[in-house]
Amino acid sequence: MELNLSYMSISELLEKAAENNEIIYTRSNQRLLGKTTALIQFARENNSPILMIPDVAHTFQKEHPDLTFIDYKDEIALDGLTNVVCDEGVPLKVIERLHGLGQLLTGFAIDDEMVPVYLTKSLFQPKPSPLLQIELDDVDAAPRIFYKGEKIKGIINADFSYLTNTELINPTHIDIEYMDEDSKFGTKAIVHNRHLVSKRRLSTAEEQHGNSL
Repeated sequence: MELNLSYMSISELLEKAAENNEIIYTRSNQRLLGKTTALIQFARENNSPILMIPDVAHTFQKEHPDLTFIDYKDEIALDGLTNVVCDEGVPLKVIERLHGLGQLLTGFAIDDEMVPVYLTKSLFQPKPSPLLQIELDDVDAAPRIFYKGEKIKGIINADFSYLTNTELINPTHIDIEYMDEDSKFGTKAIVHNRHLVSKRRLSTAEEQHGNSL
């Protein structure tokens, strides 16, 4: 059903939609009408968890500790729940999937054709993975390295540095070698500015040699 306030209040629409297990579809210009406030009150009266976008869910959880706010990306938190209601901003495909599974009772949704630009950019497009992630549990542990979101296996050596106080335009150095059975030589490498290390070592050697004179 559509959000039509000409004959019902938002709270009444929620009650009606819940009776029929329907979602209330809104338009991009139907904002600041008190939908979230009405949804929270409905959830409190009906003991319903509330599905929201991540940052908003965390904020409202702090403000209303007696209720349950769920990040729509948290599938574990959603596992087995029913009678869930959703606030607008949750991707339509997520809403339709949960509604089809019988987990979602009612709530607000913005149709794909009505999604404002700022929501399209922030919610409906996946965030790109970091270029490089290096995780180290302790100083003696082997690092876990992720390149463009994929874990690098069979690491042979890994060298990363970022040179400050330098005139170089791009001071980042990456040199990671790992096993790869499909490669002609049995290994592959992720390399960026490998020559920086040689220059740095040469510069350091010259400084030490100069100091010894």
